[in-house]
Amino acid sequence: ASCHSLHYIRFRELVGVTHTADEVKEMAKDVDVLDGPNDEGEMFERPGKPYDVLPSPYPNKEAGRAANGGAYPPDLSLMVKARHNGTDYVFALLTGYCEPPAGKEMMPGLHYNPYFPGGAISMPPPLSDGGVEYDD
Repeated sequence: ASCHSLHYIRFRELVGVTHTADEVKEMAKDVDVLDGPNDEGEMFERPGKPYDVLPSPYPNKEAGRAANGGAYPPDLSLMVKARHNGTDYVFALLTGYCEPPAGKEMMPGLHYNPYFPGGAISMPPPLSDGGVEYDD
């Protein structure tokens, strides 16, 4: 994710859902993981492995807030479990952006999504036509 973290999701959990085992191994290898300590007590970086967690998009919460107008994007690992009808909620939230109804004033920097409590969300629409290219 480019904005939200997935602190409790490991690369291996993508096998058979979105990727093959070989794809997951390759994807994990592209990530540098802080590990250790080694025999000298020092931390070191190594290529990621399927059992590692997905990397956070930001090094810390302050960097996340700075990149998002002061709002820290919540971790989405458990969102499906945390919300009533979680999968439906996430789908509706991702696809439900629209123009606000007549008379609904939106503060600057907010977007209308009737599936978000209160209807005003700082996250811009994450999906758009042409946003993904498929190998046909």
